[in-house]
Amino acid sequence: MFLVYYFLILLSIVGYGNALSKILSLNTTSLGFLGILGISFLTLISYVSSLFISHGYFFNILILLLGLIFFLMNFEKKNIRSFLKLLAIFIILIIFIYVKKNHDDFGYYHFPYISIITQIEHPIGLGQLNNGFRNHSSIFFLSSLFYLPLVGINLLHIAPVYFLGFSNFIFLEYVKDKKIFNKFKFINFFALLVFSFVNIFFYRLAEHGTDRSGMILIFLLTLLILSLQNIKFEKIDHKKIYFILILTTLLISLKTYYIIYIPLVFYAIISVNISFILRLLKIKTFYYCLIFFIITIFYNFINSGCLIYPALLTCFDNLYWSLDSNVIIETNIWYELWAKAGATPEFVVKNRSEYIENFNWLSNWIENYFFNKVSDFILGLIAISVIFLFIFKSKSENFLSSKYKYIYILSLIFLLYLIFWFMKHPALRYGGYHIFAILVFLYLCILLNNYKITFNTFYKKSILIILITSFVFFGRNVHRVIKENKIYGQNSFINYQYDYDKVFYNRYLDIIYKNKKLYKKYYILGKEFLITKN
Repeated sequence: MFLVYYFLILLSIVGYGNALSKILSLNTTSLGFLGILGISFLTLISYVSSLFISHGYFFNILILLLGLIFFLMNFEKKNIRSFLKLLAIFIILIIFIYVKKNHDDFGYYHFPYISIITQIEHPIGLGQLNNGFRNHSSIFFLSSLFYLPLVGINLLHIAPVYFLGFSNFIFLEYVKDKKIFNKFKFINFFALLVFSFVNIFFYRLAEHGTDRSGMILIFLLTLLILSLQNIKFEKIDHKKIYFILILTTLLISLKTYYIIYIPLVFYAIISVNISFILRLLKIKTFYYCLIFFIITIFYNFINSGCLIYPALLTCFDNLYWSLDSNVIIETNIWYELWAKAGATPEFVVKNRSEYIENFNWLSNWIENYFFNKVSDFILGLIAISVIFLFIFKSKSENFLSSKYKYIYILSLIFLLYLIFWFMKHPALRYGGYHIFAILVFLYLCILLNNYKITFNTFYKKSILIILITSFVFFGRNVHRVIKENKIYGQNSFINYQYDYDKVFYNRYLDIIYKNKKLYKKYYILGKEFLITKN
């Protein structure tokens, strides 16, 4: 039943994507973009409904069935080839979702958060119970819809597979697009590089958490911006701008600190035609994204009393569930301390505030984090770059430097992101992976774009790279499953069930149940809301 639901959820997501595409008049036929739209729409549905109803079996089955109905209503025989390609991608990704050990934070706050909203309506003040609850992630709300009969909790971890699968489909669509190649093959190369990178470096589900799905969306966002910049405004398919908006709001909902990528949206629009900003006020997609963004901020607010946690300036200290300002300051210090190698599960420096100031942290960070995590990652990027240069090596042709002007500007923007990352949170999981990769790939693609190569040659070599990438992805995951089987003594393919410590995973739900009578209750528009207080 595990795999049956896996594919039914896939179809349902596409169904909701079709529904949102029609509501917003996007009318896209790309199954990849329909998938991203479906994830966005389901997340919004989960956001709104969780305030009023728990996401139990009945509700989730209803949501699943509605999505399947939308899918069947919009399915056309002419799309069968695209659908089979999508199906092939998700068949390969099956190996990705079989895990015995989930992300390190899964038991700490991922699962408890999801579990709470599958059992009761979303309380106010969850941040009082767990630091991880204070800055929510929309992936928890999406995952709560996967709590289904016969499998129970065993699908609550698989949401990242849908971000990866639909994004892979879009990357491959760009790789095989001959029209784009004949005009500016830079974009085809970039899509191929990103596909290879994501599937080789992000191959383990247990490492995804909430970060890597966001990074995948940033790669996708960058690809759309590149393709948008290379087209004259009069000929623009405005849907690209609309998808950039939807991607950005979905990205911010995954982790609120991704709000720093909003300038990319303005750059994309302004560099094409600044007047289009005024036209945004006339389109339904803008208001959909505005509602999505407001609800994202709203959940931060009801969890922590902050609009953007832990940005102290956005916090209110006069609410029943507000956090003490000292707690918020300490949290800021802790995040930066951890990123700068001042804290590990076994060690914490004594003078925390002093350690993170100026560059007091640099030598320790280089010794304990740069070597070997960052250095190994950079070597991996170099290896991918060398392989691409070797496979596609041919005679070069001259291009005017003006053709790359917007790429240089985009590189400068990501360079600023890199500086900010290094100064504040220099851990790969906080942005290093995608920022380093995008900067390297932008300049690598300039070299590749200068090669004289026909589309047929490019396509044949691309198939080779795609096959190698798929083989590496599949092989590494098979090795992981075999290794987990030896460690835990359980064959996931025969009896799938990840490690589940009921007491540990459900501890916060139990706290809420035991202290329910002590919590305040507020009535808003006739609805009772539970407000927790630690």
